[in-house]
Amino acid sequence: MSEVTILSQFFEPSLASTSQLMTDLAKGIAQRGYIVQVFTAIQAKKIPESFTNLVVKRSFAPIQNSNNIFGKIISSLFFLIGALFFVLFQQSKVAPLLIASNPPYVGIIGIIFKFIRGGEYYFILQDIFPESAVLSGIIKSDSLAFWLFSQITYLTCKSAKKTIVLSTSMQSFLSQKYPDLKTKIIVIENWAIADIPDLEKQENDFAKQHNLTNIFTVLYSGNIGRLHDIEAIATTAKLLADEPIRFVFIGDGAKTKYLEETIQANQLTNILLLPLQPREKLSLTLTACDLSLVSLIEGAEQIVAPCKLYGILAAGRPIVAISAKDSYIDVMLSKYNCGVNCPPHQPEKLANLLKQLINQPQTVRLLGENAKKLYRQHYTCDRALDEYEKLLSSDCS
Repeated sequence: MSEVTILSQFFEPSLASTSQLMTDLAKGIAQRGYIVQVFTAIQAKKIPESFTNLVVKRSFAPIQNSNNIFGKIISSLFFLIGALFFVLFQQSKVAPLLIASNPPYVGIIGIIFKFIRGGEYYFILQDIFPESAVLSGIIKSDSLAFWLFSQITYLTCKSAKKTIVLSTSMQSFLSQKYPDLKTKIIVIENWAIADIPDLEKQENDFAKQHNLTNIFTVLYSGNIGRLHDIEAIATTAKLLADEPIRFVFIGDGAKTKYLEETIQANQLTNILLLPLQPREKLSLTLTACDLSLVSLIEGAEQIVAPCKLYGILAAGRPIVAISAKDSYIDVMLSKYNCGVNCPPHQPEKLANLLKQLINQPQTVRLLGENAKKLYRQHYTCDRALDEYEKLLSSDCS
């Protein structure tokens, strides 16, 4: 029977998007007959450590959840050390590795696995590092750290059997940066991490619980992070404070504190800020709205692919995206008529766009129907599993 190992710092029961996607991938491949082993840093006390064809091993992790950069570095280093010992002394060299790029320098483990153990690995590049760190303001593009991490990324991708990116924009950016690696870079897009049935907001228990059924609701669900234009959304909420509209944020991240301070300083009653919800509630949270937001700061559309996009499509809700003109998101929304795009850092334009949609219920419904249709045709989990299985089939034997 074919074997494969997944290295991911984040895994079930973490609610982070990477965790849930890697959990889906591991279980999906296992259900297709592969023997899957997972090595992760996320601890679990109440979840079985083995499933059919799937075994999860966990390293010691002194910090489980932190938005603090120092805390994230400490956690990643402990995971890196644990993964190194696992790959050197427990991993079979005939089973390929699927390595998720959290932390971004975990690809070092793949290089070691290849040149010391003689194995093969695939690198799932979830964002292009160190450019993502530059956009986040963590490092500078002319720094030694930028050069060093660029070299690590290059060597990781060069040594990998294939590097998997999440969008054509990421593929284009990486191919231009490393032209000699162009043939090694492939695209496998993400999927929604829940099977979301058709559900009207008025029938939604989550919407009822939070008094959203009778007011136009705009949802932002997921990472409230440095690469997302949260400032524009918050300013838009201030501009629309007297309009019949409610903004609901469900998630956490580096900009959560900014959002909390904005709400308090302006006494905004049209923003509801909620923590990440359990996965089993996702079908309710994503349909407890009239439309959903996807937000990226300028330049981020080339180096990240927001996974929340697929959940919104699966929920059958229109997308209002904040991204650069002609970005891959902008092109998708226009091509399939499932949403509209607004350039970053233009809250006045976003506010006017939302005011128009409040008064266009038929347009909102049509955009949502097109979103659901697009998801079912192009972005299901089974589609992604087919692509991963095809990738692995030549090596897992």
